[in-house]
Amino acid sequence: MRRKQDKQFRLIDLLDDLLAGRDVFFKSVCLVRDMMTEEVKTLTLDDAIEMCLKFFREHRVRHIPVIDSPTGEDEQQYFVGIVSQRDVFRQISPYLGKIGEEDSDSEALKQPLVQIVNRNAKSVSPETPIREMIRVMVDNHVDMVPVLVEQDMVGIVTSTDILKLFIRLDTIRRLCSKVKKAKGRRRFVDLLSRNSNKVIPAFSTVLSTVEDVMTEEVVCLEEQDNLAKVMEVMQKGEFRHVPIVDKQMKMLGIISDRDVLRCLPFHSRPFEAETDVFRSRLFDVGANESAIQQALHQIMAREVTCVLPSCDFYIVVNMLYEKNIGCLPVIDEDKKVVGIVTVTDVMRGLLAVYGLFEGAMV
Repeated sequence: MRRKQDKQFRLIDLLDDLLAGRDVFFKSVCLVRDMMTEEVKTLTLDDAIEMCLKFFREHRVRHIPVIDSPTGEDEQQYFVGIVSQRDVFRQISPYLGKIGEEDSDSEALKQPLVQIVNRNAKSVSPETPIREMIRVMVDNHVDMVPVLVEQDMVGIVTSTDILKLFIRLDTIRRLCSKVKKAKGRRRFVDLLSRNSNKVIPAFSTVLSTVEDVMTEEVVCLEEQDNLAKVMEVMQKGEFRHVPIVDKQMKMLGIISDRDVLRCLPFHSRPFEAETDVFRSRLFDVGANESAIQQALHQIMAREVTCVLPSCDFYIVVNMLYEKNIGCLPVIDEDKKVVGIVTVTDVMRGLLAVYGLFEGAMV
């Protein structure tokens, strides 16, 4: 590891800085190489969708890097692209393993990954600043980026790694708890980073509760709306989760873009190139397709974990991580939806925190 080879780095110095309440986290974890996952499991272009589904289940992941070698197994393997769970869901029939399954549905499982791999995946290098990497993920709506040195993949960073980074940061925050909390609290979007002398203390006052990071303007639908409607609002708003509510805005369920993709018919023709429209490739379906007329009460998830606006920010981060979910609807005491907090919101929070650190260093 790089830290062990760095002669200037001493564990005792790190402990001294922690005990003194100094901001050591952002000095030690500032580049992609400081947080990337290096032991990466992969598949090849010849592996089939059936193998890919098994891989997702066994390793509890949602993205798989795909590799290949120029002429054979003896050659140096190189990175080709990414296959996501969303890509796979769009390639299999919703009737697979159910009444109504056709021969073509099971045949779809035999498709090689070469037919669906995304060869234009956004990537970063080990020397990319973490703030820049997060911006790439947020701006491109991706949950994983490969870390490349030329064509050699040396690691990956996922949204789960971002959550784990926050959990580690919380540990350091607790170690530095002797620093008194500031009397006033501010939302991080209102904080001027250059006015902060101490990153960790200021960070603790800015990211304290769900209310500090949640998206307040939430588009909700009702259970009688159909799949076509939820696809429309997702593409227009460029988001991946839609709460389902009753007339009083009380929570009934939620639908994700993965739920949508599970219901769409097998995409037998080649995908067209991605456009500027959010999910244009994955949501490519005929306007007269009967599947998109399904009512949302038939497909929505009804067992939804919700939180209050006053819920501790770090509790929410741990919930997202431990439950392996992408969002938590925010409700008030009357169970009415007042917001939503997603992994993307958490990433934006970390983006602001690194801006806080960079401003403090100027």
